[in-house]
Formats: sequence, structure tokens, C-alpha cells
Amino acid sequence: MDWFERLNNNPHIESVLLADNQGRVLRSTRPLGSDSEMAASMLQSAEVLAQTLSAELGCGEARMLQISTQREHIMLFPLAASTFYLVVQVARTAPLMLIMVELERVIAEVDVTQLGVQSEKPVPSDDTPVLDAAELIEAVREWLRNRPGK
Repeated sequence: MDWFERLNNNPHIESVLLADNQGRVLRSTRPLGSDSEMAASMLQSAEVLAQTLSAELGCGEARMLQISTQREHIMLFPLAASTFYLVVQVARTAPLMLIMVELERVIAEVDVTQLGVQSEKPVPSDDTPVLDAAELIEAVREWLRNRPGK
């Protein structure tokens, strides 16, 4: 059983998603409610916001971003210098500290070459747009205004 399946088989973990920083969902245990490219891009945006906020507050590099909803916790882990993003969704009643210990163990064992994609952080070509934090925030706001079902 690989690390992804190990997380998926954990009884406290509701779903697992792996995406890259190019906007591709590589693996997911359940279908997404929207365009998968948009979801993967939102992960990168969330990480940029978390890193910017942690730098502004002077509390070191953000290693994990947690969003708590009424029913669940969503945890975002940047992997391999933010080349990949692991998202884990757990129930609000789950033992978070126990899950965090397991997640840290699993993440430490992840070999980037196992992810089935290039292990180096891709360098943008001249025609690839490089977004700053303000542009990412505006892109997320635009998506929120135009999302389906609103």
C-alpha cells in the first residue's frame, strides 16, 4: 500500500487530494465539485496567502494551512518546496493531534519521484504568467463571484 492509500484507509480521514503547482489534480479520493484545474489553483493561492501572512506576523514558514468548517477540517500541506499540495479532509470530531502525527510520518516518507511527475519545481517560461499575491487574491474573488450555484 502506498502513502496515498495509507491516508485514504485511515478511518478518520474523509478524503485525500494531491495536486501540483501547475493546476493539475494528480490523485483524489472523490470527485471535485468544480473544475479540477480551478481547485488546484486555489490550493496554490491559499498557500501564497498563508506564507504571506506568516511572514508578516514573523512566525516562520507556514507548513500547514487548516480551514475549519461547520462539519469538517481541511488541511493543506505544501510538499517539495510547494511543487505539490496534499489536501486532507477530516471530520470535526476526529482526533486532530493523532491525525497530525500520522500525517507528519507519512509526509516524511513521501518520495517526490513516487508522485509520477517531475521532481524539480518547474521554472516558468517567458509565456507563462507569474502571479503575485494580489493577482491570486483577485483571481479567487472573481471565481467566488462567478462560481456555479451561487
